[in-house]
Amino acid sequence: MHDVKVRIAGLKVGAIGCNGRDRQHLQQQFARLGVAACFYDDFPPPAAFDGLQLIVFDGDNPQLFHPSHRLPWPELPKIVLTAMETPSRLQWIIQQQISGYLRKPVRSDGVMTALTLALAFDARQQALTAQLQQQDERLKARRFLFAAQLCLMQHLALGEEGAYRLLRRMAMRQQKTIEHCSIDLLANRQGYLRMAKALLEERDS
Repeated sequence: MHDVKVRIAGLKVGAIGCNGRDRQHLQQQFARLGVAACFYDDFPPPAAFDGLQLIVFDGDNPQLFHPSHRLPWPELPKIVLTAMETPSRLQWIIQQQISGYLRKPVRSDGVMTALTLALAFDARQQALTAQLQQQDERLKARRFLFAAQLCLMQHLALGEEGAYRLLRRMAMRQQKTIEHCSIDLLANRQGYLRMAKALLEERDS
């Protein structure tokens, strides 16, 4: 997995339910770090999240907290502010799928660290999710590969290895992966069988 590079200056942050001194200190630290921030007293409508790259929210704010309710967050990294350590509060925070946290009261240090680690954690999670999805798609495609091989073996009297080599040639000819070529073959057997026969004749000539 590639190294994650995090840039704080120019970051666009939405801060929700942060009041009093915590809000004041966040505003000061964001200004110092070159972070553009929008503050919301209550949970904002979906349009407010457009263009944001990270969310900070006060997990102790009674207007946000509900022991069995996950807020309708967008797919953005989230940092929670909290001073409470009750089991129900911590369980609710876990349900919000946070990327980092800051202890209250917010102080002059720690904000940059929290932002950096949350962005890095989220980037790695996204990369891992994409990698797992890619592997899952390839595993599913393997079933089509086997079925396509079987089709070539049955119609062209080829062995397993010969069918695979022919399928690979067809994929290269069309600049496709062998898995995608297999899917297309099964969807258009007659057309691909004609192509396969032509390739065999081309090889034997």
